[in-house]
Amino acid sequence: MSIHDEIAADFAQILTEFGKVIFYQGQPTLALISEPMLSSELVLGGEVDDVRFHAKVLRSSIPDIPHSGQLIRWENKDYRIKAVMNRPPHAIVTLEITPADP
Repeated sequence: MSIHDEIAADFAQILTEFGKVIFYQGQPTLALISEPMLSSELVLGGEVDDVRFHAKVLRSSIPDIPHSGQLIRWENKDYRIKAVMNRPPHAIVTLEITPADP
């Protein structure tokens, strides 16, 4: 068993204990959700609050690698994927997500 297989097995165990259900492409999958981060972003006309957080999922639990702009659903709210960290052969895919309608 490779180190990546061991990490995948350990992360799967963590997800079963602490994971939250998100919906990606309409399919439920477990994700480890970070605490929301609030920052201000300077835009034309002033500042806008920017809320973002991370969702970590097992690569094997999703049908394909997500990309920026796609929507996911969590706790009956839509969120937009802002960035994706995908580093094969690592087993974990990290999604940076923000509210779909800020």
